[in-house]
Amino acid sequence: MIAQETVNAVLAGIQEGAAARCLADLVRFPTVNPPGDEGRLAAHLTEGLEALGFSVHVDEVLPGRPNVVARLPGRTGSPVLLFNTHMDVVPPGAGWTRDPFAAEVEGGRLYGRGALDAKGSLAGFLLAAAALAQSRIPLDGDLVVTAVMDEEVGSLGARRLAPAVAADHAIVGEPTGLNVVIAHRGSFRPVIAVEGRAAHASQPHRGVNAVYGAARAIAAFEAYAGGFGGRAHSLVGSPTLAVTIVHGGHKENVIPDRCEFTIDRRLIPGETEAEALAGIQQVLDGLRAADPEFRAAVARFVPTTGGPAETPADAPIVGALARAGRAVLGREPALAGFPAACDMVHFRAAGIPTAVLGPGDLARAHTADEWVEVREVADAARIYALAALSLLAPAAG
Repeated sequence: MIAQETVNAVLAGIQEGAAARCLADLVRFPTVNPPGDEGRLAAHLTEGLEALGFSVHVDEVLPGRPNVVARLPGRTGSPVLLFNTHMDVVPPGAGWTRDPFAAEVEGGRLYGRGALDAKGSLAGFLLAAAALAQSRIPLDGDLVVTAVMDEEVGSLGARRLAPAVAADHAIVGEPTGLNVVIAHRGSFRPVIAVEGRAAHASQPHRGVNAVYGAARAIAAFEAYAGGFGGRAHSLVGSPTLAVTIVHGGHKENVIPDRCEFTIDRRLIPGETEAEALAGIQQVLDGLRAADPEFRAAVARFVPTTGGPAETPADAPIVGALARAGRAVLGREPALAGFPAACDMVHFRAAGIPTAVLGPGDLARAHTADEWVEVREVADAARIYALAALSLLAPAAG
């Protein structure tokens, strides 16, 4: 058991005022992806973590777009706990009633693009790391704090980091309402190209309208997706498929000879991209069999964060977060699923038991006037810190 005075010494270093200041500093870096521009935030993180006694390595994944890897060594170097989240944010978009990068605080909420997804988690990790380092409580194992680039597009940062970092446990920061997420869905996005034959629009019978062909294909995929309800995962629900982008034609008086549409396919744990692609090919094969003039194929794939993942409920990282959540929140945190994709998949692929936890409600991510409660950011930091004590200093006190 960890002595109560040890717990108190660490938690005393985590205050809501510090959480608001830390998060505001992070939000004011406009790390919009694309293009990313995580370099200036990475420099800010490096300076702060080095001041706490972490050794920091900055890995330039793309020019001006690094990962930050910071290590606080313990007495024996084992086990190793990884805190990970991403620095990039989606574009602000329309509908904001305030400056998306001003980090305004009102009514206990901090507003800004990325405040929720996922700089609230990053602030929580930094506050927890500072509290642990400044308490000078000796840890047996190492604490590694990583901030990666490109999660919002193709997860180039985590794909590069995960195979190279050796860790026994990992926490990925995403908005989970402070519940412990042990499974998430994955994303897979093929672009279907339907080919036709061009003709003058006054003589449509001389051509083959690729837009009409795409419309039939889209209807077929809608029907195909309707059959997913028979499959479900206990934490993340059923797979989904939706057509999200359509591009066809190039001039109003020309029968279009090409139309493309993008499919967003969400996979549940146990599904693979190869299986999802096979199902899509079956739909296209059926359309070809019904119409000899129908020509379509998968043209390319849009980069995504990655596939689905799951961690056993009895993994030590899950238990550590559940105990920490109970101590901080005074309730039993739910073991939950995450409907979106996240970087957990890459750490699981590297063999690292991983859970996801962070402040805020995912439903507010990527929306106008995105916000997170400062109190939740501080509570996330407290949970991260207690989980770290449980895993890295089990004999402390």
